[in-house]
Amino acid sequence: MKTIYRLFKVGAITSLAAMITVVAIQVFSRIFLETTPHWTEEAARIFFIYSVGFGTGVGVKRGDFIRLDLIGRYLSRKTGKILELATDIAVAAFAVIIIIHSISFVRLGMDELSPALEITMGFVFLSITLTGISILLFTIAGISGLTGSQNTDNP
Repeated sequence: MKTIYRLFKVGAITSLAAMITVVAIQVFSRIFLETTPHWTEEAARIFFIYSVGFGTGVGVKRGDFIRLDLIGRYLSRKTGKILELATDIAVAAFAVIIIIHSISFVRLGMDELSPALEITMGFVFLSITLTGISILLFTIAGISGLTGSQNTDNP
């Protein structure tokens, strides 16, 4: 799991860095050049989408998302653990639904090209599948205790 976590973290950081680079190119072009490359806006959006896809798994592993902590304070320790497990199971089920429906969405996008970059939209839509997989993977790992403690950046 440490290697997978690191891959998702590197993917999130790389996507974010690429998005920042593309936006910088766009800003530089608008200020100093006569024309702006037509592909920068679309590329920035795709890099942003992929940074979310990779970053979601990192966030799940670290426990950065909203939890039912307030309710858990008023429950016994055992009941709180049951609530936490039920929440994790619901999140995993939601991730499975995302994965299943995103696959057909990716198939639909395989025949469509993006306007500026002219890459298959299936690649762009694959980020939805990536998000679902990352949520499912790190939720199951958290339930089974494979990811270690939450709220830590150490894999």
